Amino acid sequence: MGTQLACKTRRIVAYAAGRDFVWADDEIGAANRARVAARDAGDALLRRVDARVGLTADNYLAVAAWLRGRTGG
Repeated sequence: MGTQLACKTRRIVAYAAGRDFVWADDEIGAANRARVAARDAGDALLRRVDARVGLTADNYLAVAAWLRGRTGG
């Protein structure tokens, strides 16, 4: 993982169309982060999830904190 671009990365970036977004996935690695960082506009939170465990309270807390930072609240 990490060095290869996940097959869905281009589609997710295209769908976001410059908007901010959160992506939680077990396939997020360095190549995916670089591709998302290279896009033209919008911010993104990429959160790697352990496929054996799934989404955890820590994942939800990280997303909530990121969203609070986006809205200033």
